[in-house]
Amino acid sequence: MNINYNRDDSVEHLLDIYYKDNSEIKPILIDIHGGGFISNDKELNRLFGNYVAQKDFVVFNINYRLAYPEYNVFDQVIDIDSALKWIIKNAKKYNGNIDEMYIAGHSSAGVLAVIEALLCKSQKLIKDFNLQERNYEYKGVLLDCGLMNFYKNDIAYWGMRRMVFPKKYKTDKRYEDIIFEKNEELYKLPKTVVLTNSKDELKDMSYYFKDVLDRNRVQTKIIDRGNDGHMGIIFKPYTKENLEIFDEIMDYLKNK
Repeated sequence: MNINYNRDDSVEHLLDIYYKDNSEIKPILIDIHGGGFISNDKELNRLFGNYVAQKDFVVFNINYRLAYPEYNVFDQVIDIDSALKWIIKNAKKYNGNIDEMYIAGHSSAGVLAVIEALLCKSQKLIKDFNLQERNYEYKGVLLDCGLMNFYKNDIAYWGMRRMVFPKKYKTDKRYEDIIFEKNEELYKLPKTVVLTNSKDELKDMSYYFKDVLDRNRVQTKIIDRGNDGHMGIIFKPYTKENLEIFDEIMDYLKNK
């Protein structure tokens, strides 16, 4: 717990690891907490991480620098990249299989999960973010009640853009990459699950993004079930319904 992946003293560069301590090699889940880019930390996902570990995964639950007023979404992408460098280097110590990796982003972290997954496939994004090429990729992506779009008249467009992006962001290639409906590399995203429910405040956004993925021919499944509210599976992973939902998610992502 509380391992610093960036070799500094920042609590925003810590990660937790959940796993069964035995000799079995296990798939890896990279888990990124939500919070509108500006709040919360990895503790939000503690129950979820522990539950997924009991399903024979090695779970890496990541902190990143929160946006506003000093940092921004692009800094968060760099933090996730730094965390993955540490994870790839150290995964075997925890019996994690880097050849079977999945990534989950909750709420706003859905954006970070998609960008992280695309960086494994897109030379353009690697160049735009000025990062090193990767020697790993993901088998699947889970977007849980994702805050996925910055289109006009949406809450993310008006309420958050100036808080989570730097000045002159409209001319920044990285901003163009995050406008996924215009991202020409989106078709490279691996198999994806979009999760929502009847009480999710961003339910319409999940369906909008499902359409974006469909137009880009990304193999996608939407699961709209229950009424636990925004990120319900995070706070109540242990209910019978959410246990079944998680099994359905992983059955879909694991099967070719």
